[in-house]
Parts: sequence; structure tokens; C-alpha cells
Amino acid sequence: MKNIRNNPPLDAALRADPAAPLHAHAFGKRMNHVKPFLVAAVHNITPVAPVMFIAAIVLVVLAVTQCVAFVSAFTRETKSNATAELAPLVIKKPLAPPDYQSAANVIAKNNSAVQVDLPAGRTAILISIKDPALLPEFVYALVTLQSFRQGVAWSADRICLSKCEGGKAASAEITGYSQAISFSEGR
Repeated sequence: MKNIRNNPPLDAALRADPAAPLHAHAFGKRMNHVKPFLVAAVHNITPVAPVMFIAAIVLVVLAVTQCVAFVSAFTRETKSNATAELAPLVIKKPLAPPDYQSAANVIAKNNSAVQVDLPAGRTAILISIKDPALLPEFVYALVTLQSFRQGVAWSADRICLSKCEGGKAASAEITGYSQAISFSEGR
């Protein structure tokens, strides 16, 4: 059997450092066998390779940006649809004829300078003045009508402020309605 310790450089290394490992790398340093490949790769790089690398990075950034935009739009659309399903619906209910009669009585009692009438169907209140000097009282009557009863809103269907029919200086036809909020009706 042949002694594997017949290698003079290895024997000298072992004598100098008895804790040194018995095996040594074939090329000396471990980096020596990779260095020729790295040098060859650096010498063979053409200007096209960095351009292709930069283009690939730009395309990856654009792809990520588009993915983020898509996810954001999808999330926004989903939230919008969910919100639309939960959004309340405002239901307007017209006032009954007794409500118009009651409102007309209150307005006539509190504003004696204006003329308050109910049309035949009692579906509106007609407020008017004959003298243009009573315009502040006319406006005051319209404003106080808004406070007639809680939960009732009023809207003017017709307003005339000069030379109205019937020789009146100003007139308004006002209709009232109550509002209710529903989360299920009409869906």
C-alpha cells in the first residue's frame, strides 16, 4: 500500500500546521476555477445585453404598475357596488288633503297680510298678495310654511313675482310631502 503522504508540498504544509486539513483544492484557491469563466463572460458581453436587461426591468416595472392599477380598479368597483346596494332610498309621500287644510289654516292665522287658498282637490296651497308693498310678508309666509310640521318638506311648483294672473302682485303654488328612508324598497 502506497503512502498518500508522499506529496512534498502537502507534507510541508502538514509539518508547518498540524491542524491543517488533509485535503487541498485541485486548483489551489477555490476561486481559481471560477475566475476564467467570469473573465470570459465580461469580455464577451456586447452592448445589447445591458440594453436588453434594462428593457426587461422597465417591462417588469410596467407590468407591476398595471397589476396594481387593475387591483385598485377592481377593489374600487367592488366597494362601489356594495355601497350602491346599501345606499338608502328616499321615498317622497305626498301630503293628504287634511294636512293641506291644517297647513293653510296655520299660515292664514300667522300671516294675515297674505291670502291663503286651497284648490278644489286640496293637493296644494296657493299663497298670494295683491299689493307689491306686501312682498316681505309674502316671503315670510313662504318661509314659515317650512316650519309647519316636522318631517314635512315643501316645494314651490309655480311662483310668480310680478303681474300674476288675477291681478295679483305675487303668487305661489306650494305642494308638501313627507320623506321616508328605506334600505330595501325599490331594489
